[in-house]
Amino acid sequence: MKPFAIILIVLVIAALVGVGYLYVTSTLEVTFTSCVATDPLTREDYFASLKSSVDSGTFVGVRHTSGDLPAPEDCLFYTWTVHLDNRTALPADTVEIRVTPMSGDILVVGDPAEHTVPARGEADLSVTALTARSMHSVREATVTWYMWGLPFSARVTLGK
Repeated sequence: MKPFAIILIVLVIAALVGVGYLYVTSTLEVTFTSCVATDPLTREDYFASLKSSVDSGTFVGVRHTSGDLPAPEDCLFYTWTVHLDNRTALPADTVEIRVTPMSGDILVVGDPAEHTVPARGEADLSVTALTARSMHSVREATVTWYMWGLPFSARVTLGK
């Protein structure tokens, strides 16, 4: 019985070391890819749908101002894209990006889809913000994800 107990203790220690190794190496490499500025006047239908959803209270996303949206000629859409590279044996679940707002930001359009990066896989994630036309495109963002239910995050500069 004593040799069996020793074997079980060794197996438990090996399992704990393996889980610890997975936890320590559970990283997702986040790299800024691109920033695209779009004039709302070229996407009038999209701007109109945003305006109607804000007016009706059904807007999905984050508003940084109150009241009505400004005129389309006073705004710009910025769409930032980051590349996610998962080099671990665990999938990254519930991946999201949150942009740190600046004083001229109006709103950030929400993404209702749940994003997952498979184990040893890659994905691109985008976020779109409506800003004042005078604003520059550089922002800070936080990308968050879960691996085995444990939260992880990385900060990235958008629009370098």
